[in-house]
Amino acid sequence: MPETPWNELTHQERLFYEESYRRQGQLAADLAEPLSVREVYALDLLGAGAQSLVLEVGSGSGRHAVEIARRGAIVVAVDVSVAGVQRGQALAQMAGQSSHVHAASMDAHALGLADASVDLVFGAQVLHHLDCAQAGAEIGRVLRPGGRAVFIENSARNPLLMWARRHLVGRIGIRRYGSAAEAPLDDAEIRIFCRQFGGSVRVHFPQLCLTVLLARHWLNFPWAVQFFLQIDQWLERWIPALRSWSFLQVLEFVKAPQQPPPGDR
Repeated sequence: MPETPWNELTHQERLFYEESYRRQGQLAADLAEPLSVREVYALDLLGAGAQSLVLEVGSGSGRHAVEIARRGAIVVAVDVSVAGVQRGQALAQMAGQSSHVHAASMDAHALGLADASVDLVFGAQVLHHLDCAQAGAEIGRVLRPGGRAVFIENSARNPLLMWARRHLVGRIGIRRYGSAAEAPLDDAEIRIFCRQFGGSVRVHFPQLCLTVLLARHWLNFPWAVQFFLQIDQWLERWIPALRSWSFLQVLEFVKAPQQPPPGDR
């Protein structure tokens, strides 16, 4: 993420996504879209159950909030985009989960929630939009001791993809997705988030996504995406060292448990 003050960063992201969500299609299409294997893995890892209070950061169109609510949890779904929040609340109502999903326009750098007030935190492709120091401190503040935060994220580990992002994306017919302010999450940002969050981190479900990104940004045909996805899976299987260049990942942060006062130990 560029070194931009978090309040200016939030402003830039809000402007981009207000327009993006207004252009999106029918709500029914969001509900009909099946979850990926990675999404199912991340939601299972989160472990939300009956009456868990879950904060979803960067809730977007609301798909994940609905899925978490279907597991019995109460979801506070926050996003900087008012249009995204409205869409998410409408999606929850369409899915019959409006009593379990409470959407609000809120900045992840300055959450309007009490200390240690949520049991779990979830997010998908949101950390790389944020100032990880400020967001890590805020998310750690509102999560109860011993609580878990699970994020589906991208990664800046692949030097070939980072070169292509700098020199090719937005040129020669290669589409740019996302705002100008965002950048893939690097390992230093993960460490900063974890330190400010106050806990430990573990990486799950790394996926290469090398040739498939070419298909998504340039060819943009469903058959091409599926074909190159198979190519990437073949590369991971036969060249295991390439897994260190994985572009997608699931991050699990666990907040340290509350320590008893010195006199009670």
